[in-house]
Amino acid sequence: DRTHNMRTIRFLDPDKQQRIALATREIYAPIALRLGMGKVRSELEDLSFSVIEPDAFLSISDQIESRRESSQGFLAEIQRQLEEKLAQAEIPARLEGRIKRGYSIFQKLNRQNVTIDQVYDLLAIRVITDTKSNCYAALGVIHSQWRPLPGRIKDFVAMPRPNLYQSLHTSVITDEGQR
Repeated sequence: DRTHNMRTIRFLDPDKQQRIALATREIYAPIALRLGMGKVRSELEDLSFSVIEPDAFLSISDQIESRRESSQGFLAEIQRQLEEKLAQAEIPARLEGRIKRGYSIFQKLNRQNVTIDQVYDLLAIRVITDTKSNCYAALGVIHSQWRPLPGRIKDFVAMPRPNLYQSLHTSVITDEGQR
C-alpha cells in the first residue's frame, strides 16, 4: 500500500507529499529492510528522496543517467570475465551487477563529503555462492584478476553484522583504471 502511495504521490498537494515522503523514509523503508524486503526499501527511499530533495534527486539522477550506458556495458563485460574465472576455479556462483541507487549515493555524498566521481561503489557486482570457503575463494579469484584497493576490504563473514548479514566487500581497479 505504501509503495503504491509513493508511486502516485505526485497527485497530492505538496504539503501532504512532504509529510508522507518523510514518514515513508523514516518509518516504512526501515521496516521493509528489517523484514528482508531490500528492493521495496530501495524503491521507497528513492521515491521519498525525489519528493523531499527534488533538486538533489534530479542532479544525481542526471549524473547516473549520463553514465548508465557505458556503466552497463562495463558491468556486463566485467561480469562475463568474472563468471569465466569463477567457472575455471570451479566455484559455483551467481552474479548480479548493479549501479548504486540515487538515495544511497546522496547519503554517501553527504556523509563523506565527496563527489560522485569519488564514490568507489557506484558500480558493483554481487557474487553469491554456496559456502563460506567458496566465498573466500571467490575473493581470491577477484583479487588475482584485479588489483584490490588498500583499506577497502570488509569481512562480514568472519564478523557478521548484528542482523546476521554475511558477506565480503572489496573494491578493485581494472587494468583500464576503472573502479
